[in-house]
Amino acid sequence: MTPRICLAVCALALLVNCERTERIAVIFDETGSQAALGTPAWKGAQLALQPRNPPAWIMEQQIAWAPNDPASRSIGAAWTTATNHGAARVFERWKSARVDRADSRSSASTAAIVGERLRSEGASIGLGFTDSDIAVAGMRAFLSANAAEPECAAPFVVVGATDPRLPELGQWPASTFLACFTDDAQAVAAAQYMVERWGKRVIVVIDPQYDYTRTIGGFVEKAVSAMGGTVTLTVSARGEQLRQQLESAGARGVDAVFLALEPDLVPSVLPVVRAALPGVRCMGGDGLDFSGLDTLLDGATDGVAFCAHAWFGKGATEAAHQFAQDYVAAYGEAPTSFSALGYDAAMLVRFAHARAPLTWDLKAPGSPATTTAELASIRGYPGVSGTISFANGPIPEKDVWIVELRKGQRTLGAVIRPDRRLAR
Repeated sequence: MTPRICLAVCALALLVNCERTERIAVIFDETGSQAALGTPAWKGAQLALQPRNPPAWIMEQQIAWAPNDPASRSIGAAWTTATNHGAARVFERWKSARVDRADSRSSASTAAIVGERLRSEGASIGLGFTDSDIAVAGMRAFLSANAAEPECAAPFVVVGATDPRLPELGQWPASTFLACFTDDAQAVAAAQYMVERWGKRVIVVIDPQYDYTRTIGGFVEKAVSAMGGTVTLTVSARGEQLRQQLESAGARGVDAVFLALEPDLVPSVLPVVRAALPGVRCMGGDGLDFSGLDTLLDGATDGVAFCAHAWFGKGATEAAHQFAQDYVAAYGEAPTSFSALGYDAAMLVRFAHARAPLTWDLKAPGSPATTTAELASIRGYPGVSGTISFANGPIPEKDVWIVELRKGQRTLGAVIRPDRRLAR
């Protein structure tokens, strides 16, 4: 084989691995312990990825982009930041993409298998995951498949997994983006709400089985201290002596309990906390934001609050109101904040996919590296879950909605823009 032919063959092989395709990978936990979060997220993403124009309310949104982003350079002056702010302009370029959907089955090993498979089969951008352990495995497999060089690492948008270390844990940090706030952010918001409204003496109950629960529990301990409160007890949610430990701590005085739990353990742990500490209010992270919580046990959820990525009731944004109406019309049920995150993440993927034109030039728009750059260029996506900007990196700074249950009804407790440094 002559050197020229060899070079052509190598270049063709690289193109096969690095080319932009019309395939989008979507991976959620639709079955298993995480389905209470993953299924609503998939339904929200599905609304955004349908092969039709988005509803009028999203087409009217004003989208800001970084100066000199790849699409603006390749398409021309009409796409510069000064003149291209409308979502409608972006979707003029949208063509129906093939959605490669997979169920990660609430399993890290399954997530790794399907992530690698979808990328190897040709998906050039992906989104999904609402749990950090599962996200690390699946995202790393997706990003690494076919990615000998950074230019070949197809970008991935994490929907609702909240570990702030995810970009570093995913093998190719420059290709990883989050649509959600992170555990340090919601820990600060939760600590502020508990200490300022309920009192300074806090118990933290942590499920040691999951990365999410361990991570947010640790951040809450630091944030409570930073807010002037005191963590009087940190205890395992799976310990055999949980009730006795809570009762002993309660005898010394307690104002609030933080529940670092995933949905699967809430039905068994919350009644224990209520029995041991009657009348003491409970706070949770976004792991408590699932539809079954509202009617879990008669009276057990009164006074329970949790951090949410979106709010659809009184005081919600117009985008959230409109999205909730569309979601109910499509599925006959109310959305959760993970539904909103799924929708927003899918829209971010549509923006990046639509703005990166196909090309045979690996360094020009259309390669995975340029699709990644399109995501990084987003400065002001006014989403259902709040404004998303990647100006300061792959983790957006977003508001945390504190939702409180009263007689089985969700009410808005507060909207907090937390300082994540207080959890460090």
